[in-house]
Amino acid sequence: MKVMRMKNYLSRLSLIFIFALILSACSGSPMLAVKALAAQPHFGADAPPLAPLEQRAPGFKQVFADVAEQVIPVVVSIRSAKVVQVPNFNPFDFFFGGPGDQQVPEQGQREQRQEGIGSGVIVSSDGYILTNNHVVEGADDLTVTLSDNREFTAKIIGTDPPSDIAVIKLDGAKNLRVAHLGDSDKLRIGELVMAIGSPYGLPETVTMGIVSASGRSTGGNINAYENFIQTDAAINPGNSGGALVNLDGSVVGINSAIFSRSGGNQGIGFAIPINMARQIMDALISEGRVSRGYLGVNIQDVDSDMADQLGVKPNSGVVVTGVREGTPAEKAGLKEYDVITAVDGAKVTSTTELRNKVAMIKPGTKTNFTVQREGKDMNFSVVLAELDENLLAGAPSSEKKVDKTGLTLQNLTPEVRRQAGLDDSQKGVIIVGVDPSSTAAASRLRQGDIILEANRKEVNSVAEFNRAISGVSGDTVLLRIERGGGTFFATLKLSGK
Repeated sequence: MKVMRMKNYLSRLSLIFIFALILSACSGSPMLAVKALAAQPHFGADAPPLAPLEQRAPGFKQVFADVAEQVIPVVVSIRSAKVVQVPNFNPFDFFFGGPGDQQVPEQGQREQRQEGIGSGVIVSSDGYILTNNHVVEGADDLTVTLSDNREFTAKIIGTDPPSDIAVIKLDGAKNLRVAHLGDSDKLRIGELVMAIGSPYGLPETVTMGIVSASGRSTGGNINAYENFIQTDAAINPGNSGGALVNLDGSVVGINSAIFSRSGGNQGIGFAIPINMARQIMDALISEGRVSRGYLGVNIQDVDSDMADQLGVKPNSGVVVTGVREGTPAEKAGLKEYDVITAVDGAKVTSTTELRNKVAMIKPGTKTNFTVQREGKDMNFSVVLAELDENLLAGAPSSEKKVDKTGLTLQNLTPEVRRQAGLDDSQKGVIIVGVDPSSTAAASRLRQGDIILEANRKEVNSVAEFNRAISGVSGDTVLLRIERGGGTFFATLKLSGK
């Protein structure tokens, strides 16, 4: 026992000695090293560099959480489903051969169910939902999920593809919380906003940013009528139809589109101003459709060079480049070279702005147009007609894409003849677009060609052309084409045959 105790004592003594040597090596003196370690303060500062946020800006810390808490219950998730026809293909035929071991896939088509996701905003306690047209377009079934996980089926009340607005209604809903619709005209560039929706099917997602720009147009690349609020609040697929809200919790826009090279958010999102969306929503609910005003002019922006020639200031209005026969503009006395500067006292500085203002005025309404003509301000009272649904406001004339051919054709109106440098007596229809992957491109048809005959029948409108090719018995149609003052024949395969 004494031997064992002596061994343990020596072992402990050795450990102490080794520890002392280590401390001595580190600091020269074991006792000084121990004292230094004991005096070492804890890591990190004792206090934050600024006073608590609640003291510096009382209530600011909870601003965004408060907005989200109030708005999330009025934003819904929408699942759409539709049945489409797709080519029928049996993959086993490719590997194992079809009938007769010729490896021929099955022919024909089969039905396939496609599903989509989006968002919407509750605008009435009995279940009216404001959303985008592209969220619900062509849907056979709509399922709407609320923030409390209740699910409803829904039906489409009305859609307006030119503005990408739609209204749906929940079946059997009542006593729902309703969004407050704000005033998008009061938004300021740089103002903080939040986007709420279901990106990628993830409901109740909230992102924050600022109003990057207003009155934004993409030149009709997204919608026919564009007056977008641009924001850097993250908007992704599935956010469409959701709410863009200000810090009062008021809905100021309906999220609609993104600009992206990757398909995801890149800091450029677009929302339809709620003032515009509300006007279209009211028309869809009350009338089932949107009636738009029609003036009957061709218009163009006024740049600096043109302003010098017209004797006006740049961006001070919109110049009239053509007046269509028999239209409200002609009846009121508007002429080419007139510069429209205001509509009912509200200034207009771009073709997009004028087009949107005219379109939002109810047909039959007497409207005042302020015009600069040869240096003088003039006023014209115009009773607007109703825009033909097949026309885009401000477009020179109707165009139609013929899917069987890949051609986009246009009627030869006086304005089109003038723009194309054609005689007033010119007949036929003009080609204004050719799909490069179509049979028309393979037949070497070009933009600017005039189709005089189709299937040996004279054609002087897009409708006559369609009737002529519908009567073709085979899969090829003979066309007589005029190009550069000469005529020739072209054969064109119809892809739908």
